[in-house]
Amino acid sequence: MLQNTNQSEFDEMQTCPAVGYQSVSVCVPVTVTPFATPGQTTTKCCGTPLITPGRESCGGIKNGSCYFTISQDICVTVPVELGAVTTVGDTYVACNEVSGEDICTDCSLPKIPKS
Repeated sequence: MLQNTNQSEFDEMQTCPAVGYQSVSVCVPVTVTPFATPGQTTTKCCGTPLITPGRESCGGIKNGSCYFTISQDICVTVPVELGAVTTVGDTYVACNEVSGEDICTDCSLPKIPKS
């Protein structure tokens, strides 16, 4: 916290902006559950009905069903928004060289050891 600082001193303060980048792989489990909604059924009579007198037993399975399979390749588009919430932790500092001379002007140049 800065103490005893007036507005003009704030205006004169300099900052060094920095940007950090983090490459991440984001993973989210996605479940694709297919469904089928049947369309309107159409029944067509094939031939004339057979009417039999008396009590005849019917062939087939009582209360049964007939089965067949329809297969179709489909492609499902799954829009998912991925993101991240960021927080900034505590600040740490490692103090390096200190000097009464200007050591900032050429700070990006490699240091040459003094002999």
